[in-house]
Amino acid sequence: MKKLKFLLLFFSLAYSVSYAQRNLEVKEKTEGLSIFTDKDTSIDAGQAGAVISCPITLNLTFASNVDRTIDVYNIDERGDVRYYYLRFIVGRFRGASYDNRILEVIVSGFRPLRFPLNLSPSESKHFEIFDPNATVGVGCFYQFFNEGIELFKQAFYIEAQEKYRTSLECTDAPPNVNVRERMSDIDTILVYRAKAYEAFDAQDFKLAMECYERIYALNNDDGYINQRLSELRLQYFDQCNNYFTTAETYYANRQFNEAREMYQMILNQNCPKIAEASQRLNEMLKFEIARADRAQVINYEFAQNTPIGISVGRYWENKIRYYVSMRFNLDIWGALMKNNDEAEKPEVNVSGGLNVMTIRPIWVFAGVGYTGVGMWDWVEKTEKYRLHLHDAFSPEIGVLGKIGPAVLRYTFQYRIAIDGDYIFLIGKTSHVFGIGVCF
Repeated sequence: MKKLKFLLLFFSLAYSVSYAQRNLEVKEKTEGLSIFTDKDTSIDAGQAGAVISCPITLNLTFASNVDRTIDVYNIDERGDVRYYYLRFIVGRFRGASYDNRILEVIVSGFRPLRFPLNLSPSESKHFEIFDPNATVGVGCFYQFFNEGIELFKQAFYIEAQEKYRTSLECTDAPPNVNVRERMSDIDTILVYRAKAYEAFDAQDFKLAMECYERIYALNNDDGYINQRLSELRLQYFDQCNNYFTTAETYYANRQFNEAREMYQMILNQNCPKIAEASQRLNEMLKFEIARADRAQVINYEFAQNTPIGISVGRYWENKIRYYVSMRFNLDIWGALMKNNDEAEKPEVNVSGGLNVMTIRPIWVFAGVGYTGVGMWDWVEKTEKYRLHLHDAFSPEIGVLGKIGPAVLRYTFQYRIAIDGDYIFLIGKTSHVFGIGVCF
């Protein structure tokens, strides 16, 4: 009789323990094509991953029918949710997978949860583990705390905070659950949500996105935030494109003040074309500095044999810049008209080089050039005059001075004839004088 009573008591206790254990449920939350990037570089095999999320009140351990041990390479807590990051070996070749893998989730006080986990190489999946009866028979604290978690997921933040506050009044509140941190997260979310509304009304889409992203980091179950982020990204890119198009129009029309404002908006909003905007701002700055320095110079130049000439260049303070010059005489027109006049000596001279300021407002410059002098010769064979062009290499140095908007320029040119017999025609030196303006 005693043995029978003992057996009845044993089975009664076993049944009650078994019945007291609750069931967990799983829901897949993988969105679109999710790529696994956290691979173990020391392993030469195909790898995949899984993210398992659950309420922070649950502590999970894992096993499977395929893996000797489960590689849990990271655990992260965000708000009321804990994330477990798992890594698996799935084969060496693309398309291969370990079929029939069953993942087992073990939690104290619950029956083991088993579900299939088939993964292909480089694939990642997300699963949520939850207690469907979280508020049934769990005591005062966990009833209100779990209700707060569910309200938090649904973005009812004021109501969730009230549940958290009520849970702290329960006498069975455990010391290891940081409820006040959850309440602080809600305060943070409410502050950023208000800032996001203000930023959106002010058309500051970048700031609004940053605020919503901060909220999303604390609660990625907030459907409204996910939707607003998608909408804001489209508006943000449209706004950035409008800024850049408008700025380029102003820039092309030399409306630099208006263009600068638009380019600066691109920088402030961290738009995709921030590099192009920075380049344009630098170009406008250089242009305005050059204009303030009256860097652009145009000179009319004349020499003994080339009374018609022009020289243009940029002469900046404390910067090396360039110049180019060209000079000729009126006999060029006779050569073009084939006048066959032996008295005409058409001459052309082109040169270019670099300049640098020495003492304000004096610049020195040096360059190289080409000189060509024409000469009409009678050709017995054809019984016609033919123009022969004799060449020279013409290095030069000089000095330029600015007096307000006026410019004076002097050039000394030394000529090295290609054919030394015609040095008498070309001349050994040339002195060039110029007068012009700077702006």
